Amino acid sequence: MSTELSRERMLDAIEAQAGLVRFALEGADLSTPVVSCPGWDVHALVAHLGTANWWGGANVRAADPGSRARGMRAVMESAPPAAEGAAALAQWYAGLSGGAIETYTETRPDAPTWTFSGPGRADYWLRRQLHETVIHRWDLERTLSGAAGTTPLLDDVAVDTVDEFCTALRPLMSAALPPLPVTIRVRAGEREWVLPGPESAGEVVVSGPPETLALLLWGRVGPDAAGLEISGDRDGLDAALEGGITI
Repeated sequence: MSTELSRERMLDAIEAQAGLVRFALEGADLSTPVVSCPGWDVHALVAHLGTANWWGGANVRAADPGSRARGMRAVMESAPPAAEGAAALAQWYAGLSGGAIETYTETRPDAPTWTFSGPGRADYWLRRQLHETVIHRWDLERTLSGAAGTTPLLDDVAVDTVDEFCTALRPLMSAALPPLPVTIRVRAGEREWVLPGPESAGEVVVSGPPETLALLLWGRVGPDAAGLEISGDRDGLDAALEGGITI
């Protein structure tokens, strides 16, 4: 795993993100639709995130590089029903996310585990679940408080969200997606990542604040989002985003 974030920084960041999820749930209407996750309401979103957070820790605890941890369905079904209210769901989420963070804290970062790309290290799951929580925390806050109510993501974490997408996840997802119609160069300050299209394809450069770039890559904002600058093949970028660059 390659990241510029230290293990301590990732632990601090995932704890903060999980805390924001719990805070956002205070008094929430769990039936509110989540526009950025079509088909989900707040209850479904948090049930998914809690299960995902649990699964990261479960893979680390299993310490089996050859096989992923099982039991996700049972964990998701253990979420309290919406009728029990937001406080019960927040408590359920706190137990799962807190247990996973405790596992990451107590486990050597290089301990063996299964990952999406095969045998890997325990800190793979710390990073993966940090960014899973970042994106879905944004979904939750955006749903319940509007665009102005989302908590700004610090640049170092946002840069790593972009880096994980471009260098670790997109290469895996590309096997299940059509080729990009254009090569996309993503720039945040002096950092650049390349999502390659066919050799004959044009190029487009998208630059801007790291958080906005991360949200663009994950399909949460469009190319007209404030702060983004685009040069080159804009039609190609629009086609790529419409076709989907993530699963």
